[in-house]
Amino acid sequence: MKRKRLPLPTVKHRVKPKPINIPTYWSPEQATAVLEFLEELRDRVLGHYEVEIYEFLRHDRVTTAPFKQSDIDESDVPF
Repeated sequence: MKRKRLPLPTVKHRVKPKPINIPTYWSPEQATAVLEFLEELRDRVLGHYEVEIYEFLRHDRVTTAPFKQSDIDESDVPF
């Protein structure tokens, strides 16, 4: 069964993420548990939305600025 493809959202601006205060008292075991949870969450999100995420990122990161030719002499020795 194929999933229905939804149109990509239009993003006018990015929301600046708020700083996250990470506790400084975690044990190595607690910090490892948090990392393992985040890895599992990432894997599950990508498992469901990988194509859509990469498609969105590809469209989101396209530049419209014209390419400016550099004045670097490519035949020159770099060092």
